Amino acid sequence: MLTALNRELWERCFALIDPKLVEKGAVRLASYTASLSAFKRHYGSIKPWHVRLSLHLPPHANKHDRRPFAYVYVVWQDERHGFHMFRERWVKDHDQWYTRVVGLVVQVDSAMKDTSDR
Repeated sequence: MLTALNRELWERCFALIDPKLVEKGAVRLASYTASLSAFKRHYGSIKPWHVRLSLHLPPHANKHDRRPFAYVYVVWQDERHGFHMFRERWVKDHDQWYTRVVGLVVQVDSAMKDTSDR
């Protein structure tokens, strides 16, 4: 996923979204591509520093979704050397792992805004 993100292979990233979310119409390729493009323009390529997995096999008694799942934590560095963290839930569906993240949002902190924009 991170390699596809860095290479701007949006359709490959989209293919990793939980099929149940796609079937429900919770995400569409065009909006997903726009989200990832904006994220990539802001942060540039990302460099993972640490990945932690918390597997739940078999899943707990979740009445809404009985598929195996994992929480994934990725500490990463952007092109400006700032550190960030992704927290994602992945689900296993038909022997394939899929993310439940349907887009990425640029974090804009008022203290970090460029003063030339004012």
